[in-house]
Amino acid sequence: MKSARGLKKRCLGRVALCGILLWMACPGLWAADGGETTVDPSWEYEWWKRVGEAAAESALGSFEKMGLRPRKADLVVMTNAGYAEVDGRSTQAVLDGLASVTGSSRGRHSLVEVHSAPWAPLWCAVYDRSSGWNVYLELDPSRAAAGKETAVPGLFRPAVMERIDSEHVLAHPSSWDLKIKNKVFGGNEFRILTIANAVAAGAPTAAVRAVEFHDHYCPGVASGILMAQYLKTHFPPGEGGYFVHAVKPWCKEDALLVLLNATPGKRAYAVDYPTKEDEAGRLPEAAEAATIVYRRQKDGGGWEGRVLAFSWAETPCPKTGSALMDKLCADLWYLKQMEHPERYVKVLKDFRLPDGVSPRDWAGPGVDPLKMLGLMQTGKSEK
Repeated sequence: MKSARGLKKRCLGRVALCGILLWMACPGLWAADGGETTVDPSWEYEWWKRVGEAAAESALGSFEKMGLRPRKADLVVMTNAGYAEVDGRSTQAVLDGLASVTGSSRGRHSLVEVHSAPWAPLWCAVYDRSSGWNVYLELDPSRAAAGKETAVPGLFRPAVMERIDSEHVLAHPSSWDLKIKNKVFGGNEFRILTIANAVAAGAPTAAVRAVEFHDHYCPGVASGILMAQYLKTHFPPGEGGYFVHAVKPWCKEDALLVLLNATPGKRAYAVDYPTKEDEAGRLPEAAEAATIVYRRQKDGGGWEGRVLAFSWAETPCPKTGSALMDKLCADLWYLKQMEHPERYVKVLKDFRLPDGVSPRDWAGPGVDPLKMLGLMQTGKSEK
């Protein structure tokens, strides 16, 4: 029975491969009445699903060559599939192929969709939490776009295998600095190392969501996660949600966008990029102001706001001189602080907007909300 299922799987994969190659060679076969060429979406899906299966099978084969047989429960799959495009075609179905072979899933945080530009190379990484080893695979876009008669696994560049668990990486800083310089994971080294170790350390759902969107994990995005956690607990939103105004933006913005569902497209997020002179013009008590968050007052009236700062901690991480090592250590330390955001998020001022005034009024051109709140020195920060 097992061999019959395997034969069926191989046959389906070859059928999908033949179909997509035929489409590439003779696209007119799918044209309707001589009009614009259309493609049966089932062929596209089966093709890219098989690409994902082939990547996962190749990764598992690499583990076996090392004498490793990881349990599916220990695997973490990271990929930009669905964001990356190849010759204008979606790679979304790669996710299903990876999941079907590895058993990874969104619900268990073992299938991580890493945000990327559509023109970025399609890549995937399979990490074994038990051994610390990771296999990296990247699609060769020239082969995939050209539709050469190559077996699906042949569409990938040679797999790269490295041990990436935090204990090993932090113990070999100079070695990993060189590997990053040489782009052993195609330039995705920091993404893969930080995300894999965060998930392995038990990152909560909010953190995983924010990290996926930001496309890597760093202390900056950790501050945004903590700020979002603080707001949900100590400054919960009204029915209309939040309006967020960043008056000193950094990586935290991506976490707040995702976790608070406040976005520029919903007219609920504004960003100022203050100059050094702007920051120097702030009163001492507002020197660390980073974000202003607004919500509707409970009585259904106007808006109330809170000016927040983030207080960076003195972590126990040693200063190695390696940016990767220092950030990775801090990343994992901040993960342990997620249940105590009030230790790091500081309230600088609470206030209410005048009747008839909305946060968008204070986010308009030429308006400095800190000046409106009396937090700027007289005559400073004139936009």
